[in-house]
Amino acid sequence: MAFKPSKRSSRSIEEIEINLTPVMNLMVVLIPLLLSSATYVKIGVIDLNLPPAVGTTVSQLDAPKETEKKLDLAITITNEGFYISSSMEIIRGTNKIGPSIPLTEDRTYDFKKLSEKLYEIKKQSLNKYSDTENVVIQAAPEVRYQLLIDTMDAARECTVNGQKYTLFPDVSLAAGVI
Repeated sequence: MAFKPSKRSSRSIEEIEINLTPVMNLMVVLIPLLLSSATYVKIGVIDLNLPPAVGTTVSQLDAPKETEKKLDLAITITNEGFYISSSMEIIRGTNKIGPSIPLTEDRTYDFKKLSEKLYEIKKQSLNKYSDTENVVIQAAPEVRYQLLIDTMDAARECTVNGQKYTLFPDVSLAAGVI
C-alpha cells in the first residue's frame, strides 16, 4: 500500500525579508533634528581653572616669566572663616590671630566682607601686578560644595554704591589646603 505524500512536506519554506526602510527613514529625520537642537540647549557651566596634573614637566607647561610681578591672590576656606593671602601680604583679621574674615556671630560666612576686602585688594594691585584677574581658592576637605560656589561668586564681582565691579573673574581651585 502506497501512501500519498502529505501536504505539509510539499509546502516550501518562504524566506521573510526584513524591511529596514522605515527605520532608515526615521534615522534620516532624527539625526539632523538632534544635531540642530543641540545648539539651542544651554548648559550651566562654571568657568574655572584646575591645577596641572601631577607628573607634568615644566617643559609641558608654559613656564611663567620670572621677571613679572604677580599678585598670587589666594582665598582659603576653613571652619573658622576665610584666610586671604597674596604676594603683597597675608591679610590678618581684627585681632591679628585667626582668619582674615572670621565667621559671623551666628556661625555663617560673611561673603559681603569678603567681596569688600577683595575690592580693596583689587584697587591696590591695579597697574602693579600682571595677574589682577586671577584668584586661587583652597578649601578644607569638610567644606560644602555650595560654600565653595558662593565664595567663587563673591570673588568674581561685588556691588559698591549700587555699581557692579568685576573683581577676579579667573578662578582656580587649589589641590588642597596648605
